[in-house]
Amino acid sequence: MSKKTILFVILAIIVSSSVFFIGYNKVEAPRTIYKVYLDGKAIGLIESKEELEAYINQEQNEIKDKYGVDKVYLPNNLDIEKETTFSKNVDTVEEIYEKIKDIAPFTISGYEIKIKGVEIITDETIETTKTVSLYALTEDLFEKAVEKTIYAFVEEEEYNKFITDSQNEIADVGSIIENIYIENDITIKKTNVSVEEEIFVDEDSLSQYLLFGKQEQKEKYSVKTGDTIEDIAFNHQMSTTELLIANPDITNEENLLYAGQQVNIAIINPAFQLIEEDYVVEYQNIDYNVTYEYDSSLPKGVEKVKQKGKDGQAKVAYSRKKSNGTIISTETKSSETIREAQNKIIVKGTKVVSGVGVNVGGIWHWPTEKPYTITSRWGWRNLGGKRSFHGGTDIAGKYRSKIYAANNGVVEIVQIRHKTNGNYVAINHNNGWYTTYGHMDSIAVKVGDVVEMGQVIGYMGETGYATGVHLHFGLWKGKPFSCPETQCSYNAVRVLKYK
Repeated sequence: MSKKTILFVILAIIVSSSVFFIGYNKVEAPRTIYKVYLDGKAIGLIESKEELEAYINQEQNEIKDKYGVDKVYLPNNLDIEKETTFSKNVDTVEEIYEKIKDIAPFTISGYEIKIKGVEIITDETIETTKTVSLYALTEDLFEKAVEKTIYAFVEEEEYNKFITDSQNEIADVGSIIENIYIENDITIKKTNVSVEEEIFVDEDSLSQYLLFGKQEQKEKYSVKTGDTIEDIAFNHQMSTTELLIANPDITNEENLLYAGQQVNIAIINPAFQLIEEDYVVEYQNIDYNVTYEYDSSLPKGVEKVKQKGKDGQAKVAYSRKKSNGTIISTETKSSETIREAQNKIIVKGTKVVSGVGVNVGGIWHWPTEKPYTITSRWGWRNLGGKRSFHGGTDIAGKYRSKIYAANNGVVEIVQIRHKTNGNYVAINHNNGWYTTYGHMDSIAVKVGDVVEMGQVIGYMGETGYATGVHLHFGLWKGKPFSCPETQCSYNAVRVLKYK
């Protein structure tokens, strides 16, 4: 080997050695970091245990301030262990904190409340209300919120008299609360509640939730000239009762409104079914009946008053049951006639029987015996948390009391034991209008019969989906159920005039 070759080899070795040592110097030394475990599972690496603990303490203090508590509970089995590693995949304390919350959120001591749903019977079907779960800071907070919610349906003064057993006895007329209870099963359990849940800390917000559900904000409606409370409620798919509850400053549906007045629009959706059972004594008018004498010499449609009618009066005592402020049933206990009614006697011509009734502008016949009680009005209502439209007027009375044709007409529909309407009749008055009569115990007419105003067509009962003995009385523009109730049914109490 020549000297030149040897020199080249030595230089090559030196260069190679230099490269080796240079490369060796680039290898980083291992470092100490911390591995975070939750329930035995690694969720990330951090550089500083103290920094994470300080961050958690800060978050805990914010939670304490928010809920006014002394203790915030960390997830169980949260461990931070020292570890030596070459890894560069290190998380920030904020990232680790978010991972902890996603897996097992921090908790505080509170109460879980479960309100079990109940079955509600409507004219249409049987519905089951939803089961509600919520969280409150204290048990006392929930109890106070429930009490405030009750005030939406029961006068506070009357409720306090009931719970303190200080109601006055009924001297002549009036009402007394016999019982108030929540129909739902409610369980209250002390537990650690995740701070990620909605935890109620004041009775006002909780009572609003119990009454309106998750509806965050009431809509405002600006009253227009000519608006009535009933009109505003109907146009917003509400009952008048609901509108009054959402507007405590409006005391009753007869209150006058002014243009520009701001009205709360908020459909109630109570978390529970509050049952109120009352005993009521009141004077009721006994509307005079109209009897007819017939004269074959007079043309059909010609009438002459032979005797004027005079209303009577009765003292009626009855039990009344309400669900969230809506009357669902009544039961007459006694009825004492104070003054007999004097019938109105009308002589009617009988030359032609056409089955054509007088139009809406004329006088119609009330469809039940008197006295009576209206238990559910026409319009929108809330039963069991479900919005429903009630396309008629429910009139309570005695079992097997008479049901009268409201006007001349022809019987067009007779249904026996219908699933919803029970024993049901529809009369075509041949003037564009129909009347319907539901839940009858028995029917006294058949399809094709020509009936006269005031003629007995059946007897009151509670067939079909019905709660208590009553007549479902409907007024339709056109054939019933051939178009939606909200468009074709009318409020028979408001639209018609009665003898």
